[in-house]
Amino acid sequence: MGKLIRLELFNFKSYKGHHVLLFGDAYFTSIIGPNGSGKSNSMDAISFVLGIKSSHLRSTNLRDLVYRGRVLRTAKLDAEGNAIEQPTNGDDEAEDGIDGIDSQDPNASQDPNGTQDPRTAWVMAVYEDDAGEEQQWRRSITSQGVSEYRINNQVVSAQQYNEALETENILIKARNFLVFQGDVEAIAAQSPKDLTRLIEQISGSLEYKAEYEKLKVEAEEAAEQQTVQLHRRRGINSEIKQYQEQKREADSYSRKAEERDQAIITHILWKLFHFQRLIDDSSEEIQKYQDELKEYRRGVEKYEKDVENAKKDHAKVGRDVAKAEKNITNKEKQIEEANTSLVPVDEKVDITVKKVERFASRIAEIGKEREAQLANTKQLEKDLKVVEKAQAQWEAEWQKSMSKQGIQLSDADQQDWTTYDASGRRKLKL
Repeated sequence: MGKLIRLELFNFKSYKGHHVLLFGDAYFTSIIGPNGSGKSNSMDAISFVLGIKSSHLRSTNLRDLVYRGRVLRTAKLDAEGNAIEQPTNGDDEAEDGIDGIDSQDPNASQDPNGTQDPRTAWVMAVYEDDAGEEQQWRRSITSQGVSEYRINNQVVSAQQYNEALETENILIKARNFLVFQGDVEAIAAQSPKDLTRLIEQISGSLEYKAEYEKLKVEAEEAAEQQTVQLHRRRGINSEIKQYQEQKREADSYSRKAEERDQAIITHILWKLFHFQRLIDDSSEEIQKYQDELKEYRRGVEKYEKDVENAKKDHAKVGRDVAKAEKNITNKEKQIEEANTSLVPVDEKVDITVKKVERFASRIAEIGKEREAQLANTKQLEKDLKVVEKAQAQWEAEWQKSMSKQGIQLSDADQQDWTTYDASGRRKLKL
């Protein structure tokens, strides 16, 4: 921490000409004295050289800070020793060079009464930093009524001047380097809120209040957003766990569904195998029935041929019978004519009648055999229809069972089954 070694003033407020105020080696300096001794002006000089605005130095503009001898001669002092300007009537006594003002000073002005006042002033603070090096900070009031800043006799801007002070932790806005008369009592009477504001002002944190409030709002929004994101993250994690559980269930379901499908396919193949065996057995049985039917048909054809031959024989016999009956009639007539002489003819007639009766009996037997063959043929045809109906019913039930189980044969299996079924049907038709 640095310290103020001395303060040089030139025509500043009540200090006419050049004055040097020494502060010694202390890091904390108190300015004490009776009213009117210049305590406040010394504090104003320190405030002025450290860049505080004139509005905080009990002045309306910078020109009011320049020494004015005429005002001091005619003014009254207030409780703090400050001059209060009084109106003049032009009869005040004036002397050239009074109070040590040089009449040849180019910075002096001549009023109608002959009083000369300076138009410029400056204050220079000699400061020793932590490294033990001295720095000269000087602030002047030019004849135009504006401030001029110098650091080590080098002209700088007000911003550069303030930045140099801030490097030494001298904060102009906080005014953390001066305690004016009455400040302690005023501070003691302040409310906690005002004390907090004063501490923030002295520490320099007050200028960051707006940024702090902004960052506080952003922090609250960020915390709220973080809470929302945390809830969202928890929800997402819950959803992830739920989705993972659903995935495991879906995988298990898919695996079990695949096992089920495989079991269904195996069961269907097993049923197809047995159905195929049943079809093969049925085909063999049908083939046997077909062979028997062929035999029966051949027998029927044979019997039909026999019947046709019998019919032909019957027709021939009928013709023979008719012819015989005609002959019999003729013979009977002849017999009637010669009954006594025709005994041999009667015997011949008896023989012919017996022969006709024998042919009639044979025709009746052939007719019975034909009817038996026809009945047998009808029974075989009926059995064939029953077998075909059973086969069609089994195929319908099999297709219905496959549709209910949601399993369809591939095109290759369907084609193999169609080929096999067509082959079986061709065999059955044979």
